[in-house]
Amino acid sequence: MANQSQLANQSGQHVLHSREISEYFQGPLPDPQMLEQYKNADPTFPERIMRMAEAHNTADVTTKGRISLSNLIVPIIGQVFTLILGAGGILACIYLAKAGYTGAAVATIVGSFSPIIIGAFKSLRRIN
Repeated sequence: MANQSQLANQSGQHVLHSREISEYFQGPLPDPQMLEQYKNADPTFPERIMRMAEAHNTADVTTKGRISLSNLIVPIIGQVFTLILGAGGILACIYLAKAGYTGAAVATIVGSFSPIIIGAFKSLRRIN
């Protein structure tokens, strides 16, 4: 909000004075006096601001719920896929060893368990 006025000084020259007032708020809702000023500009502004704050709050709660759910599900999915990878590697190793492909059997075990071992070491490093 700017307020300007011109005043004449002692020598008759006009001097321009300016005063600026800034108001701000933090959070979804302004203080009641600011809401009243919004109402003076347009009677629908306070209701629209309230709806906007409620929609923001609902979206925030939904987002936090989704994040919490994903923090529970993602580790479980990782463990299931690790189990599938390990079991598949063991089964492939047994099949290849019985078929006489011992080199391929060893390569299969190394290939299937190295990501599991690397992931375990990375997890341990993150914990420490």
